[in-house]
Amino acid sequence: MRNRLVVAASAIAFVLAPAALVACGGDDNSGSKPAGQAATGDQLQKGVTLTLWTMPNSPKPKEDLQKMVEPFTAKTGVKVDVQEVGWDVQFDRIRNAAVSGEGPDITQAGTTQVPFFAALGGFADLSERVGDIGGKDAYATGIWSTTLLEGQDGTWAVPWFTEARSIYYRKDVLEKAGIDPATAFKDLDSFKATLETIKQKVPGIKPFGAPGKKAFDLVHNVMPFVWDNGGAELSSDAKTSTINSQQAQTGVEWMAGLITAGLFDKSQLERDGTQVENQFKGGKLAVWIGGPWVLGSIDRADDDTWDSTARKNVGVAPMPTGPGGKAYTFVGGSDLMMFKATKHPDEAWALMKFLSEDQTQKDYAALLGMFPARLEPQQQVGDSDANHKAFFEAIQNGRTYAPIPQWGQIENAYKTRFGNILDSAAGVGGGYSPAAVKTQLDAAAKEADGLLAQAAG
Repeated sequence: MRNRLVVAASAIAFVLAPAALVACGGDDNSGSKPAGQAATGDQLQKGVTLTLWTMPNSPKPKEDLQKMVEPFTAKTGVKVDVQEVGWDVQFDRIRNAAVSGEGPDITQAGTTQVPFFAALGGFADLSERVGDIGGKDAYATGIWSTTLLEGQDGTWAVPWFTEARSIYYRKDVLEKAGIDPATAFKDLDSFKATLETIKQKVPGIKPFGAPGKKAFDLVHNVMPFVWDNGGAELSSDAKTSTINSQQAQTGVEWMAGLITAGLFDKSQLERDGTQVENQFKGGKLAVWIGGPWVLGSIDRADDDTWDSTARKNVGVAPMPTGPGGKAYTFVGGSDLMMFKATKHPDEAWALMKFLSEDQTQKDYAALLGMFPARLEPQQQVGDSDANHKAFFEAIQNGRTYAPIPQWGQIENAYKTRFGNILDSAAGVGGGYSPAAVKTQLDAAAKEADGLLAQAAG
């Protein structure tokens, strides 16, 4: 699931390609208002057909979402044509539709893609409409920030569903090690001490594992430790890279230090995120960092990747606090964006409002193994059990990256250098040292600054 949701966001190119022909959404309606203009309460046009692009979010993406919007059509008379677009082509298709003005009415977009798409100029500013769904107060800060574009006024998307990263652990392993789960991962020091105790007292299982350079989301796994230590991916004005600051280096070295201390299973660095997830599910790892989708798989009898003992002993804890007393995690997921060229802005907004309703978000997020984007349904899901509560708490402290169009390329630069650092800590590709880490981070910062300068020029 998480591969399909965010893989394109980490691989996007900042150079526009020629526009391709894409499906055109909706019927002609010369009387409709501009897409960004606030709704006036006029009667929606029954019989209108909206086109909605969705990605492979669930077992049957088109059918599942088509069924989800049936009550909307029954209530409004507005039809919805759900079209599935693969994650391997969605970036190009959305970009081309935005540039050409020929596309659907609404599209799903990965949260880190929104700034790039918004900068193209082909999407509606929803600022005058979002009050209908509670505006920014209805969402956690990190989630709402995914709707923005740095340096430009406007709200360019509506959060749809959310994922965050939390710590998965084996309850039975902590019990054997004599560790209290309530304090096991409270801060960075206790996190490391927990892994050391597992290594000493519970032979036969690796304390911790995480993917390396093969993981598209490697940056999402490393940045929480950078943030915990007071570092950031970019300066506060998003003009320069700060990934080579001392605080950022401390955060990267903390994670690499788990490898040099023998607490991190080095073999996991050669696996991608799904493969490491399956190592935890298969009983090979005591601790792993992942998203909420794993919780949904515990009760699925058809998921044969689970070891029976591991399946019965899944615990979740929020990410640890850093020296400053704050705990951060990456929050992502997907948003909804309205094309400026839609001929039916009021009808399109009505559909976006429906997809933003608490129950609709709860039902769809549950199907995906994700979290709703809105605070109230998030709280309801969080109250369902202790493991979901841990994710709810993590989301409230969640962060995402600076909302700039060129983030995708910058993330790729960071991913490469983070992968090199973890490899060197594992004894691959050169000696590991603070100086070597600084060299890699300096290179990442230089590449990022070059990308930022190109955009500014």
